[in-house]
Amino acid sequence: MQLPKYLTQDELKRFFSVLPSSRDKALFALIYHYGLRVEEATMISLEDIDLKNHRIKIHRLKNGLGGEKPLWKHTAKLIRAYLRARINATNYLFTGREGPLKKRQIQNLFNEYAGKANIKGRSVHCLRHSIAVHLLEAGRGIEYVADHLGHRNIQNTRIYAQITNPFREQIFKELEHNPKIVKLI
Repeated sequence: MQLPKYLTQDELKRFFSVLPSSRDKALFALIYHYGLRVEEATMISLEDIDLKNHRIKIHRLKNGLGGEKPLWKHTAKLIRAYLRARINATNYLFTGREGPLKKRQIQNLFNEYAGKANIKGRSVHCLRHSIAVHLLEAGRGIEYVADHLGHRNIQNTRIYAQITNPFREQIFKELEHNPKIVKLI
């Protein structure tokens, strides 16, 4: 079984450092922070964003679990900056010159920016994989990650746990020397 490709934290920082517009910063921040599929990002409307109460409504595809989630303050700041600069007044959050952004446009934008950031062999979907891996590395349980990604079946989330084996090794070494773990001699 091939493990999903994801961006390391350094690669992710490089990727975000080359984004030129407030729209693209907000777009890719939402895709990453909420583990959105590209089509899910295209479906977000202005009504789904509550900047005052820091809430976002996620519409999941593939029979996933959507619903209202807290809106990260940093992401809300990026959305505010984008909305101030936005010209097109449709109900869709992410628009281009010809209306709502399409899946192919977002994929092409990702590929362009990944190239500028010297990131090879990844697609925009790797942002979804990246948040899953980063949440596990931050110590969140597999159940939380499954919920965050909208997975109905936790088995779909378990593949990300295989990626974090090096992180598990690091934690084990730290725990081995932790004074709260009884050493049996």
